[in-house]
Amino acid sequence: MQSFTKIVLAVAAAAGLVSAAPATQLENRQSMNGDLTYYAPGLGACGVTNGEGDAIVAVSWQLFDQYTPNGNPNLNSLCGRRIQINLGGKSTVVTIEDRCAGCQYNDLDVPVGVFSQLADPNAGRVQMTWNWL
Repeated sequence: MQSFTKIVLAVAAAAGLVSAAPATQLENRQSMNGDLTYYAPGLGACGVTNGEGDAIVAVSWQLFDQYTPNGNPNLNSLCGRRIQINLGGKSTVVTIEDRCAGCQYNDLDVPVGVFSQLADPNAGRVQMTWNWL
């Protein structure tokens, strides 16, 4: 199903149905600061079902919703984009597959498997930086 979704997104982008994110924001390699939290993923806003061991991320609703054409989150141009999360000298790369309703603009929500690569899950919420890849 994940491959099908990526094919649909590629065809939609080629047809001009999905707007590309502005280069000034997404091509900017400058790090963003925000909170990192974790959640139990399932069927995400991008239309893909994921589990707690998957290297995915939910970005804030404020960021995600800007790139949702005609109210269809499955065609969001952020879906499938990769970002790098940095915390305490550790980093990991994740793929955007979901939308976080409780996040502030630069916050990220990841499965507990990703969170535990960077911090102790008992912390629940930690400060981190991230950047687009």
